[in-house]
Amino acid sequence: MDGVTKQLSEFLERIGEFSDRAVVAIKEQIDIEAAAVFDEIKDNTPKKTGGLRASFKKSQINTSKRYGYVLEYEGNAPDGVPYAKIANVLNSGSSTIKPKRFISKAVRKLKGLDDRATKRFEEISK
Repeated sequence: MDGVTKQLSEFLERIGEFSDRAVVAIKEQIDIEAAAVFDEIKDNTPKKTGGLRASFKKSQINTSKRYGYVLEYEGNAPDGVPYAKIANVLNSGSSTIKPKRFISKAVRKLKGLDDRATKRFEEISK
């Protein structure tokens, strides 16, 4: 193996390690932020809404092309109204219901996720 081939091989190896660390950092940050948003929404879901709070679920997406979480209100209230619709009305309000903005406030905290993931990557790379 000549010098150029050896240097190229070492460079490609370092790029692979760099890529692996970036993926780990991003996944770790997504895990942390999804847990925080889930907890905040669940904790701030109005209590006097029957099974709404209990219907809030978090499920992980981990395929070869996607990584993340789905946070959603699953199922229907006893009267047949989807819990997701109830949550959206409580969050946004209506002509008779004052908006609570509990979902909007939690989701807004995701702003800057890319900067926090970059910081995590820098910490891992040290």
